[in-house]
Parts: sequence; C-alpha cells; structure tokens
Amino acid sequence: MIGREIYAKNILSRSKIYDYAINAYTGCQHARTYFYARFMKRSTGHTEPWGEFVDAKINAPELLRKDILKKTRRRV
Repeated sequence: MIGREIYAKNILSRSKIYDYAINAYTGCQHARTYFYARFMKRSTGHTEPWGEFVDAKINAPELLRKDILKKTRRRV
C-alpha cells in the first residue's frame, strides 16, 4: 500500500445522491471491482494497481471551509 499526502484543488464534488460529496482521499485500499471511482486512477498519475494507493488531501479542512462559504446557505 502506498500512501501519500497531497495538496488538492477541491474537496467538494457534485453528487447524484446528495447535493455534494466530500472527497478527502483519492484511492482505495480495498480494490473492490464495483467501486464507482476506479476511473480516478487515470487522473492521479499512479502506476500501481487500483487498491494499492491512497492519497490524503492534507488541505481538506481549508478547502471545505472555502467551498462552504461560496455556496448558498440552502445548498450545503
């Protein structure tokens, strides 16, 4: 398992279940074949197989704070 700390550009993403989802990590340690975000490997630069890496977004609290302030009160 490879774990890295990264600085992310965003933390909130639109969701089909709720208005937004918080994504504090990229990757997965379980390698589930049904996991909806397997495609994320293409944008990470990782060469390891899916399930062998996790990137922790260490600036997640600051990004979330900024994103919440940008959204209308009813939407978050």
